[in-house]
Amino acid sequence: MIPKICHNINRVVFIFGKPVNEAIQDITPTFLTPNVLGTLRQADHYAQLILKESGFYNKISQMPVILIPVHFDRDPVLRKPSCQRSIVIRTFITNDFMTGVPAIPGKHLPEEVLSEIAKKVKTIPGISRVLYDLTAKPPGTTEWE
Repeated sequence: MIPKICHNINRVVFIFGKPVNEAIQDITPTFLTPNVLGTLRQADHYAQLILKESGFYNKISQMPVILIPVHFDRDPVLRKPSCQRSIVIRTFITNDFMTGVPAIPGKHLPEEVLSEIAKKVKTIPGISRVLYDLTAKPPGTTEWE
């Protein structure tokens, strides 16, 4: 709903964990190295496994797992370089992939399943936060591009 009203916003995400108190000042330099790809594969594996074990795997159309170069919760006074990344989970429901909606927590997908995914993904070394994408299509794309 927010992107339909505020046209300069095209993604709406929920950030698991405590409130974000500091503005993001920079991003973590990220290249497609074996380590970075391994982190993404591990996050995807955990998310897909938990979704399958919960019995909701076939209730959604797609669940891309996205690695973003954002390190939350850094104290700007310390000026430490950004070294962690975050994971975005995007559960998506559609009939045609031209339009669709996110799986709404508590409606299409139990909140406990999402919390379990976030908790497990957060255990991966180098992960700062887990986010949940709540953007419909349009305006957002199914995947992050």
